[in-house]
Amino acid sequence: MGARVKPVQPTEIKDKKIVYQVIQEIRRKPTAAALKRHKAEEEDLIRLLRK
Repeated sequence: MGARVKPVQPTEIKDKKIVYQVIQEIRRKPTAAALKRHKAEEEDLIRLLRK
């Protein structure tokens, strides 16, 4: 038998500033450097999967 896992309780954020800040970070577009890095990582991953 495995260990019993307790359910996680959802957290309630009462400060509106934190909520707005999180939403702002989610909607922010990635920088050109980040896009370039992701493209290089994707190419490396595809190259590894083909072998």
